[in-house]
Amino acid sequence: MLVVDDGSTDGTLEILEVVASEYPGLDVEVRRTERGFGTAVLFGFRECLRRYEFDRLVQMDGDLSHDPSAIPGMLDMPADLVIGSRYVRGGRIVNWPLPRRVISMMANGLARRFLGLPVRDVTSGYRVYSRRLVQTIVDQANCGGYEMLVEAVWLANQHGLTLQETPIRFLERRNGRSKLATHEEAAKFVRFVLRKSIESLT
Repeated sequence: MLVVDDGSTDGTLEILEVVASEYPGLDVEVRRTERGFGTAVLFGFRECLRRYEFDRLVQMDGDLSHDPSAIPGMLDMPADLVIGSRYVRGGRIVNWPLPRRVISMMANGLARRFLGLPVRDVTSGYRVYSRRLVQTIVDQANCGGYEMLVEAVWLANQHGLTLQETPIRFLERRNGRSKLATHEEAAKFVRFVLRKSIESLT
């Protein structure tokens, strides 16, 4: 297990040091000079390719909004990209306020409509990737923000790789806020979708 931490000051690193001493399989990488969801994911992907031999890679949030008990079932699915989906039959969201639901639904609708992506939950961060898709993302992705989630799906679709969704129960975090909730991230997300849509037409 690899944890990527952007130099947090909330006590996370101290807890990780204790846990890592008990579990040798836990690796912690701290980034002091970079920030951002997309760059953190790409950093983690590069480190996994460099450090480990693997066929499948699980990406998930570390705040327990993603239920770890779903991992075995997701790993049993053979697709290059398995998405833990909140928006397929059986998926659900717990404790989200209405504005968050609206933002998420609009973001997913925008990405599906303009990029022709064949999945319902394009912005879910709970995923299983094949090694070849991880390598493709590392080689070709260039997004540094939350829109990196969409770019990963777009790259998989562009390369004819297989995609599959499975329902999950998403539990709202107790602390912090969504990356897409900021005006800056929302603007970057919209610009990315429109740019990729225009590229697809040219």
